[in-house]
Amino acid sequence: MKINRLLAQEIANKVMMVIPYNVNIMDETGMIIGSGDADRMGTYHQGAMLAVEQGLIVSISDEGESSKPGVNIPIRFKNNIVGVIGISGEPKIVEPFAELVRVTAELLIDQEFLFKERRIKEQMKEEFLYQWVFRLDEYDEAFINNGEAIGINLKMERKAIIVKGETIKEPYLKDQEFSFKLNKSTLLFIVPSDSNLLVRLEPIITQQSTKIGIGNSSTHIVKSVQAARRAIEIVEKLELSATCCDYQELKFIDYLTNKDQSFNEMSSYFAELEATPKGQELIETLLCYIKNSGDMNAISSELHIHRNSLAYRLQRIEILTNKNPKKFTDLFQLYTGFIINKIQNKPSPI
Repeated sequence: MKINRLLAQEIANKVMMVIPYNVNIMDETGMIIGSGDADRMGTYHQGAMLAVEQGLIVSISDEGESSKPGVNIPIRFKNNIVGVIGISGEPKIVEPFAELVRVTAELLIDQEFLFKERRIKEQMKEEFLYQWVFRLDEYDEAFINNGEAIGINLKMERKAIIVKGETIKEPYLKDQEFSFKLNKSTLLFIVPSDSNLLVRLEPIITQQSTKIGIGNSSTHIVKSVQAARRAIEIVEKLELSATCCDYQELKFIDYLTNKDQSFNEMSSYFAELEATPKGQELIETLLCYIKNSGDMNAISSELHIHRNSLAYRLQRIEILTNKNPKKFTDLFQLYTGFIINKIQNKPSPI
């Protein structure tokens, strides 16, 4: 590490607050780059070069062209001499301060190094986060290794949570949780699928106009980011009052308005149900429920089952598909999934 002029002057100023003598900071070439005496800045110090060459404290008793009486102490960083600190004055008087001055200088250099190292790591992480959240390509080995180098496990299944609007402050983040500012009023959080970040967000939301988009879980995070954005877009365009916009709950609307959006998840439920007698029974119950507009007595009579048995079957459908047939929007999705399964998976009679 090299001592720059700013750090050198800071060291000189802080040391001179402790001792009543002028202090000069020289780089490894003997040039004065920090001093309590502005006139000596940028001049060559012969005593400093002797200290660098010998690696020891050098005392100068007589004033010369390029040095004044005092002591010159090598400054080390990671066992290497990176500069020299000089204390002007009678050597016998100022020499007792030498160790104090050296320790102070080296502590300040260590502190500056750690600060720079942390700043570089933060910058690297921010740059990587930007690449990560917008990367459309699959992750190759090099990209995965780059993530591991800054503590990000790219093989973990995660979800994106976008907060659009005002918050009092950012919530504290746990291990493997990351935040990224998309713009002045929008924050993106990338968290493990089982994260409870929503619980931590709840107390810091300040306005009803704030929207929280929740994407699907995925190992390819850009897909979840796109889903979270789309969830907020759907809620805002439909002028819904919801604060939390969960894409999983809004996916059906996206399917209706986006021909490129797959609805295979719902149709696959019916493919699985058709494979078993019990499943076929549930499909028959659902179709009868739709045919009779939810009239429980009429459905029970047509299926020749008790109302309790009917209620049990409807409950099973909800458990298996996560959609409640008694809720109109869920029923609409169930019927659409049934139709898609029939059309896509049944061979054409022609």
